[in-house]
Amino acid sequence: MHSCSGNSPRRRSRSGAVAVSLAVAVGLAGPVPTATAGEPDRVRPRGPVVLRVIDGDTVEVRGDGRVIPDGTVARVRLLEVDAPERGDCFSREATARTAELLPVGSRLRTERDVELKDRYGRYLLYVWNDRGVFVNESLVRSGHATSVLFEPNDKHGKTMTEAQAAARQAGAGLWSACPAP
Repeated sequence: MHSCSGNSPRRRSRSGAVAVSLAVAVGLAGPVPTATAGEPDRVRPRGPVVLRVIDGDTVEVRGDGRVIPDGTVARVRLLEVDAPERGDCFSREATARTAELLPVGSRLRTERDVELKDRYGRYLLYVWNDRGVFVNESLVRSGHATSVLFEPNDKHGKTMTEAQAAARQAGAGLWSACPAP
């Protein structure tokens, strides 16, 4: 015998489906977040924006408020990297490679080490591009720059030394294009 109480299996499953449908409908009609100045990371993309490439190891960016103050235009010197200076052998190629890795308008992920700035006021940072490439290492590994240690900033020293050894062994970039000193 079936009773007409509200506890029948058929009634429970139907009321459960109604409750789930109602919860979904209410959830979908909830408030839609809008971007504001103090909004969390999930709404507004984060990371400094590349404004220009100065040379193979220096870029100009607009800060995002994390390491570099929000909206501040600043120069970033890539840590543990030394690219040829303007006019030196392979300098144009090094600058072009940095521009490929860090196109104007792209966002970076940055990491600091012990010292935040050098004596020229440039931010000393490790940089990853918006594709997740560790730019400092990539420049050294491809032979567009050499690894150089500016103590006490040595967080990625082993990685950079290994990248330079691989580039030198392969004769990559400046290792074959430029005369040895």
